[in-house]
Amino acid sequence: MENTHAPPPRPLYKQNSWSPDTLRDETWQRRKSSCSARRRNRSKSVSEDDLEELKACIELGFGFDSPVIDPKLSDTLPALEFYHAVNTQCSKSVLTEVGDAEMVKMRLRQWAQLVACVVRQSSSSI
Repeated sequence: MENTHAPPPRPLYKQNSWSPDTLRDETWQRRKSSCSARRRNRSKSVSEDDLEELKACIELGFGFDSPVIDPKLSDTLPALEFYHAVNTQCSKSVLTEVGDAEMVKMRLRQWAQLVACVVRQSSSSI
C-alpha cells in the first residue's frame, strides 16, 4: 500500500554566497555618509581644535588677508570664516546667535582667541 499522505517535497532555494566584500562595502557606505554628515555639521560650528589649528597656521606665517574666502580653504579651516568676520569688523553678526550661558561663554572665548590672532597677525606684518 502506498502512503498518500506524504508531505510535499521541500522547495529548493539558491544559496547566496557570503562575501566579505559585501559587508565591507556596507560598512564603507555607512562611514562615508556619517563622515559627510559630520563634515556638514563641522562647518557650522567652530571647536577649540579648529581655533588652535588656525592659530598654528598664523604662527607659521600664513596670511589670511584676502577679502574673499576660498570655499576650499574655509572647508579645511572651519575657524577661518569666524576669523574673517572678526578681522573685517563683522563680529557682531557672528555673536548674535542666542543660546544658553555656556554657549555664550564658549563663543566669547573663541571670539577673544580670534581677536588675539588678528592682533598677532597685524603686528607681525608691520
